[in-house]
Amino acid sequence: MKHFYALIVALVATLAFATQALAQNAASEPRAVKGGAVNIVFKNIPSEDAGNVNGKYTVNRGDGTIQLPYLSGRTAVLGKTARDIEGVIRSQYVAQKIYKDPIVQVTLGAGDQSAELDRRYVQVTGYVSSKKNLPYREGMTLIEVLLDCGDISDFGSRNIQITRKGVTRTYDYFSAKDRSIAIYPGDIIFVPRRSMFESRPSTVGP
Repeated sequence: MKHFYALIVALVATLAFATQALAQNAASEPRAVKGGAVNIVFKNIPSEDAGNVNGKYTVNRGDGTIQLPYLSGRTAVLGKTARDIEGVIRSQYVAQKIYKDPIVQVTLGAGDQSAELDRRYVQVTGYVSSKKNLPYREGMTLIEVLLDCGDISDFGSRNIQITRKGVTRTYDYFSAKDRSIAIYPGDIIFVPRRSMFESRPSTVGP
């Protein structure tokens, strides 16, 4: 009987130690921070979509979110671990019936170390020929940024979204005035998918 109780005590102590270790590991696991990088790779999705959704996303410094292609609304990632973010992203794409059973792999950037670097970059994502984080140049305009990324793709919408300090506004690719708006460090430029009813003018208007 004494040996039985000793075994029980030993098992309880082992479980307590394991639980404490798991809690410590969870507390020390890297989490998404404002200005940090979230690197995302999708698997088990159409191959033609991979170039549009895979890549590095910068966590918005205003509201702690990222803008992912095809999704309506932004994705909150601030304070979440990579595993947490994988689950959130997967559930969003499934809930909105974009992908049936995507596999999402997330790694986080260096956090505060990358935040200062990202302040001098412009993030371009969505339906462009090449998604990039462009080094900021004084006097950059919207059209210059898009052309640096190979321009919008055949599936890209004319309604370009620019998020600045947590506020998103939409601009018309075929408006000369909108094309010439100034771009600033930290801006996130997103080209949505073009709808089947969206017009595509042959010339640029005012």
